[in-house]
Amino acid sequence: MRTERLSKSLEDAGLDAYIVTREPNIFYYTGSISGGVLIIAPDTSPLLFTSRLNLYIAQDNAQGCNVEPYTKKDKDEKILERLNQIAPEKIGFDELSLGEYKALEDKLGDVKLKDNPDLVWAMRRVKDASEQKFMKRAGELSDIGMEAIREFLAEGVREHEVAAAAANAMRREGAGDISFPFIVASGPRSAYPHAGVSERKIRRGDFVTIDMGATYRRYCSDITRTFIVGSPSEKQRTIYETVLEAKEAALPEIRESAKGIDVDRIARDIITKAGYGEDFIHGLGHGVGLEVHEPPSLSKRSGDTLAVGNVVSNEPGIYIKGFGGVRIEDTVLVTSSGPERLTNFDTGLDAMRV
Repeated sequence: MRTERLSKSLEDAGLDAYIVTREPNIFYYTGSISGGVLIIAPDTSPLLFTSRLNLYIAQDNAQGCNVEPYTKKDKDEKILERLNQIAPEKIGFDELSLGEYKALEDKLGDVKLKDNPDLVWAMRRVKDASEQKFMKRAGELSDIGMEAIREFLAEGVREHEVAAAAANAMRREGAGDISFPFIVASGPRSAYPHAGVSERKIRRGDFVTIDMGATYRRYCSDITRTFIVGSPSEKQRTIYETVLEAKEAALPEIRESAKGIDVDRIARDIITKAGYGEDFIHGLGHGVGLEVHEPPSLSKRSGDTLAVGNVVSNEPGIYIKGFGGVRIEDTVLVTSSGPERLTNFDTGLDAMRV
C-alpha cells in the first residue's frame, strides 16, 4: 500500500505524522476521488476524513485507510482529536492554507509543522506499472484527438470548434476528461505559448498550434503539434524543422541518470545555433502524471536527475511576436532500456499540412 510506504518514510524525514490535503495526493494514496484530509503516522491506521457529501464514494473506493466523515462545523475538531491521539512532535504536510496552518499551530502548542511536499513527490514522480499502463492509454487517446483535429482542421473553422472536435473524439474512446484547458493558437496567436482558445477563424498560411491531452483513470497525457494551413513559407519551414530537430535530438537523452539541465541544453543549443535562442522562452519539459505539471523538470535551471519510471514532456518551441510560433511535444516514459514515447502522432512537416 502506498500509505504504508509514506508511513515508513516519515522517520527518515524526521517526522512523526503527515497530513495530506491535496486532492491528487489523496487519490494517489487511497484511490478515492473524495478529497478530504488524510492523516498518516507509523504504527497507526491511516485515517481519511471526508465531507459527508463524499462519504459513500470514499467508503467504496478508499484503500489502505479508515474513513470518517466530517461536517464543516466539526472538521477542525476531528483532525485535532486524531493528531492528539498520535501525540506527534513534528508533523509534515503537503499543502495547507495560511489559515489552516495558523489554526493548527495555535491549537497544537509546541508541536512543529513542516511543509514537506517533496516527501510525496519522491513517490509520485516514479510511476509504477499500473500508472504507466494508464498513462500509455492516455497517450493513445490524445493521439486519437490529434487525428480528429487533422481531419477537421481547415481554413475558415474557428479555434473553439477545433478544440471541440478533439475533445469529443477522445471522450468517445473512453477519456475521463481533458488533461487541461485546450490551447488552439492560430496565426499570430501561435506565438503565445499559453494562448488558450478563441473564436478566431483559421486562415490559409496560418500556423495552428494545438496543445492538449486526455486523462485515463485520472492520469494525464500532454501532446502538442503545430499544423500549417496550406504550403509553408521558407521561414515557416525553417522554424518548424528547427523545433523538430531539437525535439528529436533531446529524445534519446531522456534516460535514467540524465540531468534535466543537460537534456534541456541539447535542444536549446540546436535552436540557439539556428538563431532563435531568444525565442525559446520556456523549459524543455516537465513531469506528467496525475497532474499535467509535476516534477521532475527539464530546464536550464533544473536540479533534477531522471530515474526509471519518470514521465516527462519533451516540448521545444520557437515563438515570434506578430509572426507565429511552433511547439512540438510528446509525453515520454523513462524506462530501463531508454525513452518510450507515449504520444505517437505524426511530427513531420508534410503530415502537418492541411
